[in-house]
Amino acid sequence: VSEAIKLKLLPRLKIIYPGSNIGQMYIPAVNLILWLACSAIVLAFRTSTHMEAAYGLSITITMLMTTILLLFYLLDKIPAWSAYLISLFFAAIEVVFFFSSAAKFFHGGYVAVGMAVFLLCIMIIWERGNEIKEATAEQVSLEKYVPQLKALKEDTSVPMYQTNVVFLTSDRVDGEINRNIIYSILDKQPKRANVYWFVNVQVTDEPFTQEYSVDMLGTDFIVQVQLYLGFHISQEVNVYLRQIVHDLMKTGRLPKQPQRYSLTPGREVGDFQFVLIQEELSNVSELKKWDRQIMQAKLAIKNLTTSPESWFGLEYSEVKYESVPLIIGPQRKTHLVERKNRS
Repeated sequence: VSEAIKLKLLPRLKIIYPGSNIGQMYIPAVNLILWLACSAIVLAFRTSTHMEAAYGLSITITMLMTTILLLFYLLDKIPAWSAYLISLFFAAIEVVFFFSSAAKFFHGGYVAVGMAVFLLCIMIIWERGNEIKEATAEQVSLEKYVPQLKALKEDTSVPMYQTNVVFLTSDRVDGEINRNIIYSILDKQPKRANVYWFVNVQVTDEPFTQEYSVDMLGTDFIVQVQLYLGFHISQEVNVYLRQIVHDLMKTGRLPKQPQRYSLTPGREVGDFQFVLIQEELSNVSELKKWDRQIMQAKLAIKNLTTSPESWFGLEYSEVKYESVPLIIGPQRKTHLVERKNRS
């Protein structure tokens, strides 16, 4: 499951690492599903005969899949004829087991097949949804919008939205940012702020990495932050931002933000507003019926997984969810004609 999440074949799930090894993990959602599935199978089958059929077929299918993966691995390591010969040897044995287990399909083997088909559907929906989205995803140069952001920051006719506005970015592209974020700042209720933060989190294979890098594009009001956190470190973005703010103020790269009213005397850091972008499929997109159903299913699955607020430890921070239209493919054209009033 963890590898499938990294390959973007499954939605992001909460993962707990009880040890210092990245291979030692606990996924609460998977554990709950396994418990419910096992309980349902025991209650439905009642006898071990049916469970043996389901277990036997699932093991045989797993063996066949392992052989296929082994084939692709060997093709990169040894001559092709050797790879096919080795894989054929194991496949011949496993096919015999498969046919013997397939005979028990109606005695309980259908459970294993049903679970496999269910997971396969989830993976196909998620991968195809990502392909559709990435094919039309638009990244824009953040540097191009620096003059507009500066003008908005200094425009006193626009009410102050927050001292610090923070956007979490999912893609790490140096110097570029998702167009939806710029749309949120400039077009959807202009967000005037003293500092605009764009934060991306990268999880490393080391358990206790705690590092960050900053790019301010030569300004004192735009901060691109790249957090490097070990897989064993909680992703509490608000806590790390507080430290980064103080570090930047100490070095003079970020102006202080004195607060007139505060329980803390001499407080020099303002409030933070986290804006989380929620994508909604736009009705103006001319998508094929199948692709539209795929995207609707993907967004529905996404709503059932761990929320960004919980994932990044923002439960007690000031968070605002903002919906932006996800426009994929060409926009549907309208053909309205003005009707002239007859005098």
